[in-house]
Amino acid sequence: MTPRLILILAVTLNLWALSTGLPPDVVFKMMHPKLEPISPLLESEGADNPLHISQPCWDALNRTVNITIHKLLNGSVPLEVLDSFGKPGAGILAGNINMLGHFDECESVQDFKYCLASLNVTNNGTSLPLPMNYGLCAPQECTDLDVGLLLIDAHVPVLTAVCTQYPHQPFTWQFFLTVTFFSLLFVTVVFSSLYYAWYHAPSCHRDGFMPLDEQSAPNTDGPLRQEEAPAFASQDHHKEAENDLSVVHLQQRPQGTVLRTVNKVFFSFALPQNLPKLLSGKLSKDSIDCLHGIRVLSMLWVILGHVFAFTAMAPMINPLTGLAWFKRYGFLTVTNAFFSVDSFFLLSGLLVTYLTLKTMKKRNGRIPWRWFYFHRYWRLTPAVAITMLFWVYVTPYFGHGPLAQVSAQSREPCKQYWWTNLLYINNFYPTNGEAGCISWVWYLANDMQFFAISPLILIPLYHIPWLGMCFIAVLCCASFVITGTLVGVNQFPVASLQFQPGPHAHGTFFDLVYLRPYCRITPYLVGMVLGYILYKYPKNSIKMRWPIAVLGWIVACGVGYTCIYCVYGNYNGHVWGVAANVIYEAFCRFAWGAALAWIIFACHYGYGGWVNSLLGHPGWAPLSRLTYCTYLLHPIIISLFNVHQGTVVYLSLVLTAFYFAGISLVSYGCAAIFSLMVEFPLVSLEKLFIPRA
Repeated sequence: MTPRLILILAVTLNLWALSTGLPPDVVFKMMHPKLEPISPLLESEGADNPLHISQPCWDALNRTVNITIHKLLNGSVPLEVLDSFGKPGAGILAGNINMLGHFDECESVQDFKYCLASLNVTNNGTSLPLPMNYGLCAPQECTDLDVGLLLIDAHVPVLTAVCTQYPHQPFTWQFFLTVTFFSLLFVTVVFSSLYYAWYHAPSCHRDGFMPLDEQSAPNTDGPLRQEEAPAFASQDHHKEAENDLSVVHLQQRPQGTVLRTVNKVFFSFALPQNLPKLLSGKLSKDSIDCLHGIRVLSMLWVILGHVFAFTAMAPMINPLTGLAWFKRYGFLTVTNAFFSVDSFFLLSGLLVTYLTLKTMKKRNGRIPWRWFYFHRYWRLTPAVAITMLFWVYVTPYFGHGPLAQVSAQSREPCKQYWWTNLLYINNFYPTNGEAGCISWVWYLANDMQFFAISPLILIPLYHIPWLGMCFIAVLCCASFVITGTLVGVNQFPVASLQFQPGPHAHGTFFDLVYLRPYCRITPYLVGMVLGYILYKYPKNSIKMRWPIAVLGWIVACGVGYTCIYCVYGNYNGHVWGVAANVIYEAFCRFAWGAALAWIIFACHYGYGGWVNSLLGHPGWAPLSRLTYCTYLLHPIIISLFNVHQGTVVYLSLVLTAFYFAGISLVSYGCAAIFSLMVEFPLVSLEKLFIPRA
């Protein structure tokens, strides 16, 4: 009996059992109609490696078969190998076609390793593919190619075959460099925190200890002035809260210029300085308080959508149950979680306009635009670069399970496209957005591109407001036309499930519409209009009659509700026509931005009631400061959770709610560490070396 026959029998029995529950057209795709009979295989038993696999793998298979035949008679065969192979389970008609096998059982057998094959299974009755994964236990000598060739020779329609190896990726010099960087960063934070604590300890002042550079400096007694305060005087790194904490007044110790600068650099990384900034709930009188609550709730909405989306990519035991969720009215909150991103576009446009116009007013209309752009790039880029380093060179070694090796190999696009994230063109290149590096940062590319053209609007808004408003209107109309045209020409449906290209499409909705700045700019422009209004009219300066305020709330809530839930019929057999799809996709993001803009407007000018009390509560502020780092890290947390799944995922709304709660908590916790080690120090260093715009 040849190894080929053993594999064919094992796989054929599994697929035969599976075929009892699948439609005939699916089985036809899985099993080639011209299978070779068993008898010729027996005749080729003495052939020398007829499968064209590597010789070590062939020898290992022959050795395994011979040992198995002899031990099978006395009951000492390692049954764990055969037992760990994937087998059909219950619920095939419910979509349970994944056969992952038993990862730990296979890995426990000496000289064997777990392999996962992705099979090409499609159903002629639908345009959606049927993802199927098959787990098997192969000798250590077999490579990924060997396993793939064995399955192909057994007439199994395999797409890829990946075998687990330890470590999941070789330890390259990039890995050691990345680990060294993070180690140095950690040591810097610890050392600077200890130095900060010693420097400001009462005993240090009492005993008169001071560095040599300070001893040689002239003695200037007296309290610190505001501009001379060391960096530990807490300042919120968000522009809208510039004076979160009062300056701590200490007796000034004589300092030289060099040492004072060195101290400020070290103190930028000190936890005793940065932690109070993070945890402070104090807001400035000029801040827009409700933005903190909106920012946190929008981030949680993003995480909720990604928890469901990332779970849908994993092998599931009941995928048809997940498809049925789309027909539920309440589930549209998850289906249309895309609007959470438009909320951030609106907030970005609002803050850029509001803060820049205030600065221009202080400087008589002049802005150092080079620092305007540098600040934005410095604010975003280092965190993105460090996230990519962590994702590519550290996280592949964390996984343990059937999907860990496959996940480790998914980092390859980063080695080719990492630079597109640093140039913020990753929403255009690569043309397949999902093939990029940490693809979820497409939002940053759009936001940076909007920011790049914002001076073309801000300068007219300040000097000739009506001209700036006309320019905003023109850009909005252009976005309406472009978005509607793309949706109409490609006949994209509004049902968000249909990311697969249709028969008339020139690409996917994700690549042609969802990622493109000319289709996503309208909420940003609405935010710029709102930012101008908030700049022009101080808080509590706008007075409205209560019927008008109530009407505004009714209209805003109705528009926002319609944006999310009006597509319910598309998931339940009442499909919209092309014209309705065009109208919805062209105007829905603008409408959502306008509805959210009213909420901010009403809360800021005293017409928010309990909504403003909720959204503007100081308790939101610490979590709000973690939004950017949480956005960068939460997909990594979800991925690490998924790659540790040892079995197929069971879809349950209650279980997913627990997943969402846990992932949100861990994401914010990791974001706090990341922010204290990277984001806050970089903001402090910028204030130290870069002139304020």
